Amino acid sequence: MQSNESEKKTYTPIKNHKQFLNFVNFRSREKKFVLRNSLLTDIFDNNHTRNLYNVYVIVFAGLCLQNALRDYVKDGRVDFGLETIGKGFAKFDKAILIWLCCFLSTCATFFLFKIWGKFRTWDKKLTRTWDWFWAAALGLYYFYTLKLTSTATLYFEFNPPCAAFVSMESVRLLMKVHSFVRVKAPPLMSASEDAKFSNFLYFLFAPTLIYRDSYPRTKHINWNFVICRLVEAISMVFMLTFIVEAIYPTPERWLAKYTIKDTILFITDCIPHGGLAVYATFFLVFHSVQNLFAEVTRFGDRLFYQDWWNESRHNRWLAKWNLLVRDWLYYFVYRDFKHYICDNNYLGIFVVFVVSFAMHEYVIFCFLGKFVPCFLFLAVVAIFPMFFLNLPEGIFLKVFLWCFGYLVTSAIMILYTFEHYAVMKAPLKDRTLLELIIPRFITCDCVLKF
Repeated sequence: MQSNESEKKTYTPIKNHKQFLNFVNFRSREKKFVLRNSLLTDIFDNNHTRNLYNVYVIVFAGLCLQNALRDYVKDGRVDFGLETIGKGFAKFDKAILIWLCCFLSTCATFFLFKIWGKFRTWDKKLTRTWDWFWAAALGLYYFYTLKLTSTATLYFEFNPPCAAFVSMESVRLLMKVHSFVRVKAPPLMSASEDAKFSNFLYFLFAPTLIYRDSYPRTKHINWNFVICRLVEAISMVFMLTFIVEAIYPTPERWLAKYTIKDTILFITDCIPHGGLAVYATFFLVFHSVQNLFAEVTRFGDRLFYQDWWNESRHNRWLAKWNLLVRDWLYYFVYRDFKHYICDNNYLGIFVVFVVSFAMHEYVIFCFLGKFVPCFLFLAVVAIFPMFFLNLPEGIFLKVFLWCFGYLVTSAIMILYTFEHYAVMKAPLKDRTLLELIIPRFITCDCVLKF
């Protein structure tokens, strides 16, 4: 596959908000799908840079050895995290059943969409009422899908891996539905074209959130490539398991309460684990899994991310981290908000942040079974303000950004671990709004002592 030369742009330092807006709109303004590899796929084709891949293999082997020695010395057995993985996916069959319900309801939206388009001009006097009725029905479908999914995760008491799978898949499918409706509704309203279920079904599995009737496709499936990506994904699951086992304290360790000083030391001690978690999550979600599905579906455009690791600006770092969601937010949140509601750039960016953080908090709510605004608090006081700081670029700022990312990741992991143990040791008796909002580890007096 050949890279698209028009995509190879050089980035100049962003010195004001207008330049930042231009950067946000870059490439998403006219979304074009072309045949191209993922960036790391091309990087690892070079014998020199492939040594970075070898470093990962060495780190993974070291973690396996460390985990094996610790388990053998402590318990006299070695399981390489299989017990933790087994507990995490203990109810995966029920999670698959919930996903199947979400998938079937998603497929049903296509046929309901066809009904809307077929009968909307049956009586021209009622066309506007007909459109508003189906728009309201679509909004209710979004709301109740998220509500029923979260209710199901709480009812079955899923562990975090299963809860993550169910909640993230429900969000992904809703984003797919919205993209399809938003792209196909205007042409259908003008009776210029029709929608095909085969295209819609392919879109549900293709690694993109922007609907098109057709995409550039590769000629065949490289099964060696598929196996390599699958092995990478499995190894990343084990690496994240090792990180969780290193951070997640044993029950004996939780018999004593933590002071604020202990908590700060705990967070700083886990900064290396937070850094590894950032890399492992990125490589698993945006490289291994996306490329695996792209190869199986012969999806040609594999620009799922850009070189975020070379950035010294937080806004560009986030913009390059996840191009799939960034494109969706630009097309269906930022641009539509400006066109239909308020033509204000900064208000549009704010709405994008609200939608993004709301979806993150929804997934975390499914993880823990309650709303814990730790991520939202860190985003408001640290992440969002950094978008508007005009700091001089350089190696110092790049190192600071990386260290800051590790610190934030470590703090989030530790605070949510605190909350998980607090809910286990002191379950909520009355689910009042205040108790659902305030973290349990602050109010239960069983984890922290002030």
